[in-house]
Amino acid sequence: MKKYDIALFDLDGTLSESGEGILDCVRIVFEEMKRPLPDEKTLASFIGPPLTDSLKRCGFSEKDAEKGLQIYKKNFVEKGIYKNKVYEGMYETLQALKENGVLLGVATTKYQPFADRIIKMLKLDSYFDFVGGSSGTPERHTKIQVMEYVLDNLGRDKKAVMLGDTKFDAEGAFMAKVDFIGCLYGYGTREEMEKYFPEGIFVTKPSEIVHIIISD
Repeated sequence: MKKYDIALFDLDGTLSESGEGILDCVRIVFEEMKRPLPDEKTLASFIGPPLTDSLKRCGFSEKDAEKGLQIYKKNFVEKGIYKNKVYEGMYETLQALKENGVLLGVATTKYQPFADRIIKMLKLDSYFDFVGGSSGTPERHTKIQVMEYVLDNLGRDKKAVMLGDTKFDAEGAFMAKVDFIGCLYGYGTREEMEKYFPEGIFVTKPSEIVHIIISD
C-alpha cells in the first residue's frame, strides 16, 4: 500500500552525484570575472540553490550575478553536465515506486533545459511523470515555486512527499505543506534540514526510500 501518491525528487545530491561538475563551473565564473575564489565550504553551498542567489551572497551585484550565470551555463553545457552520475540503487528504487503506482516528479531549481537534458542523459526519463526546473524568471525561481509548479501538474489533491538533501529542499517542503525525506548521502546536513523538520525522516542510501513511501 502506498503511503504517498506523489514523490518529488530533488536532482543534485538526491538523484545524482553532480558536485564535481557544478563546482568546476562555479570556479570558472570566479576566475573569468577576476573575483577571489571562496573557501571550500562556501563553494560547496553553491550546490542546491539558484546560482544567481549564491553569487549575490558572495558580493556579486544583480548585473554581475547575471553575467556569472551566463558564464556558468556555457561551461556547464560544454563540460560540467557530463560529470554527473546516478547514485547507486536509485534506478531500482524508482522502478519499485513506479511499479507500486507512485507518481514521480523532479523538483529542482536547476535551469529547466539543463534538468531535462540531465534526466534524459542519465536514463531517468522513463521513470518520471513530470520534470520541473527553474524557468529563469522570477515566477519560477525558488524551490517552493518549482515544487508548486510540479504539484500543479501532478495533482494538488494527492498526498505528496519531497525528497532532498539540503535546507532548501526542506524549506520548500515546509512551505508547500508536504512531508519530507532527507537524503543524507547528498551534499547537505541533517542539522540544517532538521530546522524545518525536527522529527524528520532521513535515509543514508536510496534503497531505504522504498519502505518509507510504500507500506509492507
